[in-house]
Amino acid sequence: MNQKKEDVFAVFAEAENQSKPLILTHLSFAKLMDDVVLPYQTDEAFFIDGAPLKRKDLKRLKIIKQHEFFDRTFSDLHYTLRFHSDIKKQQLYGDQYHLRLEALLRESGEDVTSQILKAFDKTIRPSLKDYIPKREELVGAALSLFVESMKALNK
Repeated sequence: MNQKKEDVFAVFAEAENQSKPLILTHLSFAKLMDDVVLPYQTDEAFFIDGAPLKRKDLKRLKIIKQHEFFDRTFSDLHYTLRFHSDIKKQQLYGDQYHLRLEALLRESGEDVTSQILKAFDKTIRPSLKDYIPKREELVGAALSLFVESMKALNK
């Protein structure tokens, strides 16, 4: 059976009063919509990397579709942080964690911020008052629109 693995997303944000970037990884499309996009687009409070935010707090928001290779490089980064015998290397990787993780996301991901926000605006925003009772239907419609827009861009 050749079942397609569900798309997985990451969020990279820079915010006022945060010295380091805020990063979430391994989000399903539905979780991305519920936890980040919906509150971001409706100016509600939300969390990225444990930091409470509102849209006005963000200097930059980037939504990344993680490619399959990301998991391997992400695991390698964490393995080096935890188990590498050279303590200085572990310290260096720890100090550079956010920089290295951003580089991994750039290497093993695709910036889809625009497509995600457009899918939200075209499918979910018009039915916002019905979001909770029709959540699965609306998220499914947004996912379909996102997939179709990505196919059109990759032609």
